[in-house]
Amino acid sequence: MNWIEERFRRARRIGRSLFIPYITGGYPDMKTCRRILEAMVEAGAEIIELGIPFSDPIADGVTIQDATYKALQAGATPRKVLELAKEVSSGYDVSIVILTYLNPVYRMGLRRFMEEASRHGVGGVIIPDLPLEEAGPVKRVAMEHGISLVLLAAPTTSDERLARILDETMGFAYLVSLTGTTGERESLPPTAIQLLRRSKSLNPEKPVAVGFGVSRPDQAVELAKLGANGIIAGSRIISEIKRSLMSPEKAVERLVKGFVDALSDLGQ
Repeated sequence: MNWIEERFRRARRIGRSLFIPYITGGYPDMKTCRRILEAMVEAGAEIIELGIPFSDPIADGVTIQDATYKALQAGATPRKVLELAKEVSSGYDVSIVILTYLNPVYRMGLRRFMEEASRHGVGGVIIPDLPLEEAGPVKRVAMEHGISLVLLAAPTTSDERLARILDETMGFAYLVSLTGTTGERESLPPTAIQLLRRSKSLNPEKPVAVGFGVSRPDQAVELAKLGANGIIAGSRIISEIKRSLMSPEKAVERLVKGFVDALSDLGQ
């Protein structure tokens, strides 16, 4: 069973959308990161996006780049992040989706990476710099190990290409709300709404999660009302950790619960 797709199915049956928080693995350090991951689950997150720090995070804005560099300085490695995933997924009812760039995958070896991800309880993998044209072999190896390869679509993606992405992606499609890098935004860009509507028109049944620029529960609710099955927030989480270094897990738990509760209210 694809547990990620099943989580979206269950949420859809009761009219809910899922909040998917992101954290850079090993930020601000490995022990604190684990406590934050556990706090996310306690707050109601069913899917968590866990990033493997990489020295050239081209899709990330300043906030997540800074977290990436701090995690690397604190000793985070792909193997240590996978260990984090195992510790959390084995103790809680949660699906961990790893976000990584191609370089760490190929340095470990594609097959070895997917084997290790599966062995450590990972449910899905997102690779922002993996072109659609090169996704086939990666998807095949991922499928062999029970891993969902989640593909991304951007506002500039043509309808023809978007249809292919929606058809080929596993678990859900990651809709990038704007052109550029991650980061908090005061309002939702029109491009996010347009991409969401196009996706639902082309493939109404495929779960889609919108990320990049989501910073408040009311923005998440707006996207959910427009048909988003999931809403992803990362920079907002990292910013909250920076502001609350004395007790970051408590701050993140409150933040995630605010998003989860706002989205849960839609299903009532």
